[in-house]
Parts: sequence; structure tokens; C-alpha cells
Amino acid sequence: MINEHEINYNSIKKLITDGELSTDNAFIIFKWLNGALENNSSEEEARDILLRLLDKKDSIPEQIKLILNDYVEKFGYYPYLDIDDERVSTKTLLHYEFYRSENIPHIVMHQKQAEIYEAISNRESIILSAPTSFGKSILIEEIVASREHDNIVILLPTLALIDETRQKLLSYTETYKLIFTSKQTVGNKNIFILTAERLLEIEDLPKVDFFIIDEFYKLDSSRTEDERLNVLNHAFYKLIKMTRNFYLLGPNIASIPNGFEEEYGCKFIPSNFATVACDEVFIEREKNREIEQLVELLKNLSEPTMIYCKSPGSAERTVRSYLDKIKDELEPNEKHEDAINWIKKHIHPDWLLIEALKYGIAFHHGAMPRHIGRYIVEGFNEGTIKYLFCTSTLIEGINTAAKNVVLFDDKKGTDTISYFDYRNIKGRAGRMIQHFLGRVYSFYSPPSDSNVEVDIPWYTQEKASDEILIQVDDEDLKPASKEKLLPYKEQKILDLDIIKKNNNITVKGQLSLANEIQSNLDYYHEQLAWTNYPTYEQLETSCILVYDYLRFSKTRDEIFSGKQLAYYVNNYVRFQSNLAKFIIFLLMNDRNANTADQAIQKAIKISKNWFEFRFPKLLLGLQEIQESIFKSHGRSCGDYRFYSSVIESAFCSPVLANLQEFGLPISLLKQIEPYLDLKKVGTKDEKELDEVINDIKRMDIESLQLDPFERKLFSDFIKS
Repeated sequence: MINEHEINYNSIKKLITDGELSTDNAFIIFKWLNGALENNSSEEEARDILLRLLDKKDSIPEQIKLILNDYVEKFGYYPYLDIDDERVSTKTLLHYEFYRSENIPHIVMHQKQAEIYEAISNRESIILSAPTSFGKSILIEEIVASREHDNIVILLPTLALIDETRQKLLSYTETYKLIFTSKQTVGNKNIFILTAERLLEIEDLPKVDFFIIDEFYKLDSSRTEDERLNVLNHAFYKLIKMTRNFYLLGPNIASIPNGFEEEYGCKFIPSNFATVACDEVFIEREKNREIEQLVELLKNLSEPTMIYCKSPGSAERTVRSYLDKIKDELEPNEKHEDAINWIKKHIHPDWLLIEALKYGIAFHHGAMPRHIGRYIVEGFNEGTIKYLFCTSTLIEGINTAAKNVVLFDDKKGTDTISYFDYRNIKGRAGRMIQHFLGRVYSFYSPPSDSNVEVDIPWYTQEKASDEILIQVDDEDLKPASKEKLLPYKEQKILDLDIIKKNNNITVKGQLSLANEIQSNLDYYHEQLAWTNYPTYEQLETSCILVYDYLRFSKTRDEIFSGKQLAYYVNNYVRFQSNLAKFIIFLLMNDRNANTADQAIQKAIKISKNWFEFRFPKLLLGLQEIQESIFKSHGRSCGDYRFYSSVIESAFCSPVLANLQEFGLPISLLKQIEPYLDLKKVGTKDEKELDEVINDIKRMDIESLQLDPFERKLFSDFIKS
């Protein structure tokens, strides 16, 4: 029995971990919890202890389980109440029902969730910082389910999160139209589930009543160097000019800019209310034996485990090294045969993922096809994939069923992970309702504790880029910002509206490019006044200009010159976006792609970052600029919309290409395209996306020549 005079957080934690939970020890723990409830400074530790007790609930003496239930109630963990115990009091049952959602009957909120939602219900705008396990996204559904707003915007950082959120909100389609691309028409009541880029593409956005920004720390340039930072700030500013009703959410943030709460009538709430406890285990690395240590560690972890690696290359190398060491001892897993056969045909037969899936292991990173990434997460959550080697794209993304997280690398890309990054990674261990206790196994000491302050650049303007400031109205610009923008507003070569329309392109670059075209008008007119398909020389000139003038300097993503970009674009067009052919092309022609794994990773990275996103946007930016210059000189101009569209949509109908985000590969969409009438009756215009989805739902799946994996993906799409 534990000595009552020696009782403290660490001794109790050890007691619970060692499993010595006698009735006498339990009562000593409860007595300590009582004291912690009265002492606010110990509340976080007390919550941690309570969650650890819940994790050991099955080994707790039966006679004290009801008392444990009382403490669950006292600490506000109402979803964790055992209401099936016949000994539960009427008062507890009433408490449980009181915290049941009025709008979503199967949801019971914990105390802090209920407090936040009450504030939102009372028209308070909230900026919430809370642990990953808090259940912040449940409040998004609560806002929608209340049906109090006609038009709601939900800004999410990734397409995977858009897909996850869309699926959660499908039950509200009787009230709202779900808008997840800029190509859909707007209904009477709408929920816009979009990235910031797509929001800004909508030309006639209706009056927004409420907006939500997930992972709002991405507004801050010190947290991210992504080109999307400027667009997210622009979107936030645009929305807050429409409504002051909003909910911003993110993890582990200590403060926001001074004055923002007062000026915009909102409340910043930093909360440490965790719904999952976490053990941190530090592993002393043995030089050149890290893989052997990882093998030994994973042998002892039977629950779903994520292994964090710094980059796609690191994740794949670690998987290969792991398999080389342990493959002979692993049990074969036949659950993924259909996926493996599809990958062999449509990607490459030598991809490492094939060998990994044979043993119920996988990797996940940004340089892999969207539907494969979705399939892997689904397999991990369902238990057919036991170990998932991943990068920050999954750590910062959708929810998983991970019980354990292994920090195998201490970098994020080439940068050492910050304390903020570490807490995000740590927060992926355990999940509300599923696991009371998560575990982090770290091969590195954690970074030093530091408070994270999130800047809102369009508001503070001290570190705001020109691209952010140019979108801010004069009335909201500070004197220094007005002075900074003055040269752009006084110049005559390029209309300010064009600069602002090209919101994902560097401002200085646009003006430099306009001057360049102006300085050699005859040459550039010959090179840029093309329509539909360019000659190779015209394509190369266009690519050199967008790469040298319009691209943000750090956004290379395997492309190192405009000529190289033209070379890859030309071959991508030649192969009609066929990924397997593009991979083989790289294997045969790229000296930096010596293996199938290297070629696959490079092909997908270029496809996703350049062909599907950056190149079409930059090309349309170039169109705006050359059109303005040439028209001002009475000359004809180029029209790149068709070429941009076919590349962005991978030579599939643009309306169909949007369905990649539903987990359908482009190869499957091209297969079903001939069976669909995609034109509106009596017009050349494409049908609405919703019409096309309904047409697909009515298709006879048995009549299609699909392999088993495609049939599964198609069936999942129909169900969702």
C-alpha cells in the first residue's frame, strides 16, 4: 500500500502504471483528486490521473467503479460516464442528459466543449486553442446542426480534411447544399467546405453568416512558409469583412495579437482540457542501431502505431530498412491483395508500398496518390494496417486510431522540429472515446518548452507580405503599410485589379514580368499569343516566365528551372497524365530517379504540386498579365484557359476530375467518362457536379469493367 504522506502526482502515476490498484490505494488516489479539485494549479495533473484510472478501469475493484464514475462527473468528462451501471444515480443520469447535444442526439459533450458551444450559441466569436484530443471539430458539426445560419464557410488546410468533413456533414444535405469546389452553383442555404484558394475562386460568394478556420496557426508566417499563407490571410480578411461571427480552432497556442479580441469582438480561449493522457518514453539511441531498436520496440507494441519520419524519403527508407530486418518474422496479410494488384498495374510493380502492404504495414506522405493515402488511413483505422510510417502531412491532418506514436526523426523536412511541432505529434497518440491513454516513444529529447504566439499578418501588418497587404482595404491599412504599397498603386504598367486577382502570385514578380514583356513586345507577342496548345518553344518561354517571375522562391518541388518545367509539362501532356507512363519516363530519363521508389515519389510530387495546383494557377496569372499588356498596345493576346484546365484536371472532364477528392483515381474516372453524358441538355456547358454525382449513383456498377479494387472504391463512393 502506498504511504499516504508520500503521495503526489508522480507516485500515483507509477502506482497506476504498475497496476497496484487495491481498494485502499484507490481511496488514497481519490483523496488526492479531491485536493487537486480545490487547487487549480494541480487540475491538469488531476485530469491526467483520472484518465489513467479510466484506462485501467477493467482492473479496478468492482466496488470502487461507481466512485470512479463520480469523479468522471466531477471533472466534466460526461462522455466517459458509465450510464449502463444500474447503480448510477438519477442525478448522474440527468447530468449526462443535460450535456447531450440538442442538435446531434448521439453526442454528449464534455464540460469545456459545452462551455465553448454555449458561447458560440450566444453569438460570441471564439478563437480556441486546445489539445488535439479535445474534440474541437465536434463543435463544427454542432454549429451546422443548429441550422441557425444560412451560409457557413469552413476553411480547411488540406483536401483530405475537406473529404473527412464533407462525409461528416452529409446528413445535413436536406437543409444545406455542400459546396466543396468553386465549380458548383450556390443554393439557398450552403455550407462551403473549402481550402482558402477555392474560396477565393468563387466569384459571387453570397453573404456569409458564420465562418470557421481550422488550424488557424497557418496564418502566421513563422509557423509556415507555404505560398498558401498569403491566400489564407486574404480569405480570412474577406470573410471577416462579411461577418464578425466566427470560430477559429488550432492546437497548443498561447496568445494571439494584442487588440484583435477587442477590435473584432471575439474571445481567445487557450485550454489544456485533455481527453487523453499521454506517456512519454525516451529511447536512448545507439548509433547505427536505430533500426534494430525500432524493430525491438514495435515487437512490443500490439496496438495501432504511427512512426513519425521527417520526409517522404525518410519514411520510405525507414520502412525498407525495417522490412529488411524483420520481414521473415512477420505474418503475411492478405487483406490488401486487390489494392496491391491495382498498384502494380497503375503505378509500378516495384513500389515499396506493395511489399509493405503484404505484411500489414504502410507509409503515408504528401507524395502519394490521394485515393491511396485515403485507403491507407482507412486500413489503419480499421486495423488491417498495424504500423503506419508517416510525415507531418498526417500528423497535422485527419483523425486516426493511433494508440502509439514513435518519434523516429527530430526534423520536419530539413528543420529541427519545434516544441509546437512536437506537441502536435504527441497529440496524435490516443483518441477521445477510443483510447484513454496514448504513448509517445521518442528517439530524441523533446524541444525546450516555449509559448507559441500566433500572428495574424493582415491585422498586425508588421510582418505581412506585399501579397497580403495588397488585399487589405485602405481603411484597414496602417500608415507604414500604405507607404509600402504606394509604389504598386502609383505604377501604370499593370492594373491593380489584375495584381489583386492573381492572389497566389508574388506582387513584385507580376510587375517585373509586365516590364519584361513590355520591353520586348514583338518577341513576347510571338511567344505568348497562343491559344489551346502551344508549340514547344512557346511552352518553354511561358514556363521560363512563370518560373522566374511568378513563382515564390522556395516553391521548387523537384523543378529547378523554367526549361525543366517545360520539359516535364510537355511529357505529362504527351502521356495524357498517365502516371505509370510518367514514372517509367522518369526512370529512363532522370538521373535523380534511379529506383522505382524515387521515380514514383518524384512523379507524384511534381504532379500534385505543379500540374494539379501551381502550374495552372501561374499560367492563368501569366495570361492576365500578357492580355493586359498586349491589349493596351492593340494586339491580340493568348488564351491559356483550355491548356490550364486539361493539365489541372489530368485530361479528364473537369467536373469529373473533382471526384478524385472522394477517393476515386483519375484512371477510374476516365473509365466511366464515356458512359456519362456530361453536357447540359441543349448546351455545350458541363453539367453541375451534383448532377454528375447523381448520374454516377444511377450507374450499374456490375456493367463496368472494373477490377476488385476499383469496384471497392466505386462502391465506397456510392455509399458516401
